[in-house]
Amino acid sequence: MAGLLRFDKPTEELVSFVENTEPDKIVAETWDRLSNGEPKEQLLAAAALAVSRSTELPPSHHGGPVHPVSGVYAIDALSQRNTGTRGFFPVIQSVALANKHIHSPSMGPGMLLHFEATGFEGMSAESLLEGFRKALEQRMATLAEKYLVSLLKKATPGQIMDALLEVAIPRNALDDHYFLYAVFAFRAAEVIGWQYAEALLRPPVRFLCRHPKLEHAGGERGEIIEDGIALYKRFADFEKLIVDRGLDATDISVQSSESETQEIAKLASEVESIASIADIAESVVDKLVGGLSMLGTLEGLSLGGARRYLRSNTGNPFDVHLHTGINARRYLLSLKGLSRRTRLLTLLSWGQGYEIRHLDRTLKWDLVASPSSVGFSEEGSQETIIDSIAESLEGQPGFDLTTLEGSIAELRAPESVLHVTEMAECYLADGYDPQALFRFLAFEVCRDDQSEMHAYKMQQAAYEEYTHTRETLRDAHLLAAVKHAATVARLGPRTVYPEVVSMLGTASL
Repeated sequence: MAGLLRFDKPTEELVSFVENTEPDKIVAETWDRLSNGEPKEQLLAAAALAVSRSTELPPSHHGGPVHPVSGVYAIDALSQRNTGTRGFFPVIQSVALANKHIHSPSMGPGMLLHFEATGFEGMSAESLLEGFRKALEQRMATLAEKYLVSLLKKATPGQIMDALLEVAIPRNALDDHYFLYAVFAFRAAEVIGWQYAEALLRPPVRFLCRHPKLEHAGGERGEIIEDGIALYKRFADFEKLIVDRGLDATDISVQSSESETQEIAKLASEVESIASIADIAESVVDKLVGGLSMLGTLEGLSLGGARRYLRSNTGNPFDVHLHTGINARRYLLSLKGLSRRTRLLTLLSWGQGYEIRHLDRTLKWDLVASPSSVGFSEEGSQETIIDSIAESLEGQPGFDLTTLEGSIAELRAPESVLHVTEMAECYLADGYDPQALFRFLAFEVCRDDQSEMHAYKMQQAAYEEYTHTRETLRDAHLLAAVKHAATVARLGPRTVYPEVVSMLGTASL
């Protein structure tokens, strides 16, 4: 018999709390639980499980559990990077967002049912994986979920991910979230515990079986959709390219080395300047054939992506996939059980995502900062510059997302966003501590409660990419983090952060 998917008693109590608490009470009651000793990790897990169990996936990819679950990894990291009560803020934001989705008329309440995958008990892992791939390919969601439940008992995470990506990577050109949701749901499962994998992974499987929202549209959106469909239809070209250039037979190192610095810098420059980011695959193949490692190639793409983002005047706070898409691929290159073919395709496909391609139309800025251009004296201290950045973030001209007309993708950032980024450039030029600025951003981002976790994911991805990029090349990642903080600072209304601050008292921050 089918029934509601349930969890162990302590977890079930917390999940029910997230599901059933009235939205106007969820912030205060979550704060009370945290301040009374409820572990942050358990509340974060409850939020992810609740939104997975009790929301549906509406036609828009921004709905249901997609972004609350995709943000779990970043929320967990930011809750650890913020010390003391500051570490409560990202968790409260996560709980509040899950609760908001559950109580949304278009998303909840839903019901993720428990079922026994009968008829699969005697099948081998290999047979289950093959059936899973076919069900995904044919968009048979319920059947795919049943295969998944069986696979969780017999296959490794890497094997399951490999099967998912066989379908998700080609569909990345239609919607970045086919790829990203699956990867970040896996990361969420690693954060809160693999015992909850069924609840977290069934919604991405269902999402992957949906037809993309490709309604007729004019202007830029219509062009990008048409380009994505064309790229999807030509995905077999990647397979042919791998074979024709011998990458299927070449011994390619995964790990990078110091000797690769020059080639990484060259690839980054190509990514930064190429007219169409979707065309970068040819350069990726050239680098791999030439001996560049997979992680070295990833580093070049990552650095070039950060620089490309700095050139963009997008005002869309959801435009973070240059960073989060790369960071997801970094995770995949370390995941055991992933085939060589899949690893190669993840690298080749990075530039094909809908939102990544959209930035091609926004490359209007250059960063050439000097102290005089941003109003600093040569004697400005580290603290003075961070304070100035904070003031500029607070003073960004805002807009109310709830009253936005038209597509948020068409928003363009004001020059004040560029100004803040130039401040950060001067900060680095003066030799001040990058980690101090990252620490400031890690809490600053906790003010946001409208970007559906994008601000949190961006900050953590930029921080990790900075950490994994060699010292002589990494500054662009910190600048990208500052630029996005300035972009998201414009986004309102803010409700969660002010409520928590009013309860806590600014003196305690």
